[in-house]
Amino acid sequence: MLLALPALVAGLLVMSPAEAATYHASVRTKNIAIYPSGTAGAGKVLVACYSSQTCRGTLSFPDDSGTPYKKSYAVRGRSSAYVTVLMHKSAPMYPWSVANSVDRGDYRDVRNVRLRINESSPSNLKSRTYTDIITETKLAKQQISGNINAVGASGNMSDLRVELIRVLKGGNTQLVDSDDVTEGGSYSFDVALGTNNSPSSTYRVKIRGVDKDDEARSWYYRGADGTAAGGGRYLRDATPVQARKSHDYRADFNYTSIIGDAIANAQVTVAAPPPSYSSNSTSLRELDYPRCGDVFGHTTANGLGNYRVDFLPATSSTNNRYMVGLKSPGGSVEVWYGKDSTPYGSCYDATNYSYSKTNLITLASVKNLGSQQVRSSNINLTVKAKYSSAYKPTASDRWIRIREKVPGVQILDSPVVAELQAGSSNSRLFTDLRQGNFWIEVGRQTGCSDWYASRYPDNRAYFNGPDRGAERWKTVSGRYAEYQKSYDMGFKPKTPPSGYKGWMYRGYCKAYGTGVYSTKVVSGYDKSYSIDMATNPQGAVVKGHVSRSGGRTNKEMMVRLSSSDGKRVIRTDYTDSSGNFYIAGLPSGKWTISVNSDSWRGIGRTFTGKHSITVTRGHGYNAGTLRFKG
Repeated sequence: MLLALPALVAGLLVMSPAEAATYHASVRTKNIAIYPSGTAGAGKVLVACYSSQTCRGTLSFPDDSGTPYKKSYAVRGRSSAYVTVLMHKSAPMYPWSVANSVDRGDYRDVRNVRLRINESSPSNLKSRTYTDIITETKLAKQQISGNINAVGASGNMSDLRVELIRVLKGGNTQLVDSDDVTEGGSYSFDVALGTNNSPSSTYRVKIRGVDKDDEARSWYYRGADGTAAGGGRYLRDATPVQARKSHDYRADFNYTSIIGDAIANAQVTVAAPPPSYSSNSTSLRELDYPRCGDVFGHTTANGLGNYRVDFLPATSSTNNRYMVGLKSPGGSVEVWYGKDSTPYGSCYDATNYSYSKTNLITLASVKNLGSQQVRSSNINLTVKAKYSSAYKPTASDRWIRIREKVPGVQILDSPVVAELQAGSSNSRLFTDLRQGNFWIEVGRQTGCSDWYASRYPDNRAYFNGPDRGAERWKTVSGRYAEYQKSYDMGFKPKTPPSGYKGWMYRGYCKAYGTGVYSTKVVSGYDKSYSIDMATNPQGAVVKGHVSRSGGRTNKEMMVRLSSSDGKRVIRTDYTDSSGNFYIAGLPSGKWTISVNSDSWRGIGRTFTGKHSITVTRGHGYNAGTLRFKG
C-alpha cells in the first residue's frame, strides 16, 4: 500500500555523494507505530526515491518470526510515499507483546529493531539494513484536558464552556470541539496523533462564560504542558498546544478576582498589557487600548462604590499584570490604578509610557485594592509661549495643543488632550489636566477649518452625487445658509465682501512661525506646573503660481506642503484672484507639494511643475508655476 506525498520537504531528499552513488531509495522513518491487522502487525514507513525514475523494491523485518513478510514498494522518482510494512504478532519486535516491549507511559515500544530495504529498480542493488528502528504501539487518540479552578472567586460565573480551536491558513479559526464545564470541574478533548504517533495538530484552548453582570467573557490558555501561566485575551496571545504520545496535554484554567471601593456607580475596567509587546505596529494598534493593553473585564460599582471583577486569569508570571481604570458615572473623570494607591492618568501612564509592567497588579489570588479616589486631578499647567520679533503671530501661531506622549507614536499621530489659544500675554492656563506625560505644542495647529469668503456661489461641480452631495453644507451662497449643518459648523449669517458671492468651509491655517514643541510630565493631585516654551522662530516662505489651460479658473485652489516625518505640520494657502499662493511658517526640510487636495470645484489634482521643495527656515523660495491641463 502506497500513500503518495506531493514532494519531500527540502533537505529530506539530500543524501551524501557516496550514498547517491550506491542507493536510489532510503527509509526516512525511525519510529514506526504498529497496529494489529488480522494476524499481523502493520505500520507505515516513509520511503524516499532519489532517482529520476520510479524506485521499486521490498521492505521486511529480517528478525520477524517465521518467514518475514516482504512488502513491495514503488515510489515515483524525486518524491516520497508511505509504504505499509508487516510483521507477525509473534515477532520479537511486535510492540503489543508485553513480554517483548517496554512501557513508556501511554505507549510501549521495542528499540534497535532491524528493517531491511531491498532495491530492484532502477537497478538491482544490494540490500541495506537499518538497525536503529523503533516500533511502538499505535495510539488511536490522546487527550487535551484540564481543570477549571476559581481561586477564591467561585459562584460568580455561569454557562462556562471550554473550546478547542484550530487556526487555519489565512488566520481563520475552526471550532474543533467544546465541553460545557462548571467551576471546580474539568474538561477533556480527544485528539488524533499524527502519522507514527507524531504530535497532534496544533490547537488553542479557550474558556468562555457569563459573569454576574450577564456579560459574556472569554480568554485563551497560556502556559506549558501541566503548568498554567495566565491567559491571553485574544487568539494572538494564546499558547499553541499539542497532544503527544507519552501523555495527555494538561491546560488548567485558573482565574480569580479584583475587588475595590471607588465611588457610587463608577465605571470599572480591568486591563492588562499583552504577555509581550510585538515589534509590529499593526499588532500594537490592534490592542483594545492601542499600544498599551487589552480589556479583561469591566463592571459598574454599586451604590456604595463597591466593585468586583471576576474571571481574570490568575498567575504570578509576568504574562498577566493588571491595572484598573475608574470613571465617574458621567465619564468626565478618569483615573487608573496599579498595585498601590498611586493615581495614573491613562493606561499609558500606568505603564510608564515605556511598555513597563512595574506598576501593575500581580494576581495569583483575589486582590482587594481597598479605597480608591475617583476625582478631578486639579492639576494646572501654564504654558508660556515666545515668538520671534520677525513676524506678528497669527491665530494659528498662538495655538497651544497638548497631546499624550504615547510610546512609539509620532507626535502628530498622538491623541490630543487639550488645546487653547494663547492670551494677550502669550500664555495660557490649562486647568484640571490629568496625570501623564505630554507633548506641548505651540504654533502647530492642524485641522483648522473655517468659513472663508468665495468668488463663487457654490462648489457643486464637486459636491455632487450620492458620495459628495452630503457635503453641500460646506458652501453658502450669499448671506444665509441653505443647510442647518452649516450653522452647526460655525457659520454666522453675513453678507460676502464686495466681489465675492458666498462662503466656503475650507481647511486652511495661516501661520508665520515654524512651531515648537516640548514635553512635560505632571502627576498627583492639586498641583500647579508651568513650562516656558522655546521661541517660535520665523519659518520659510514658498511662493508660486497655479495656471490652468484654456483660461479656466485658477482662483481659490488649495496648495498644500506636507511632510512624511510625522513631526512637521501641514502648511496651506489657497490661490488669490490671480492664481498666486504664499505659504509661510515652514520649518527646515523637504516638503511635498500638492494642489487641490480638497478637490475644489471638481478640478483634478494632476499638475506639472515642482512636486517637492527643500527649504531653510527664515528664507524665501519660489516654487514656480504649477500647471493644470484640466
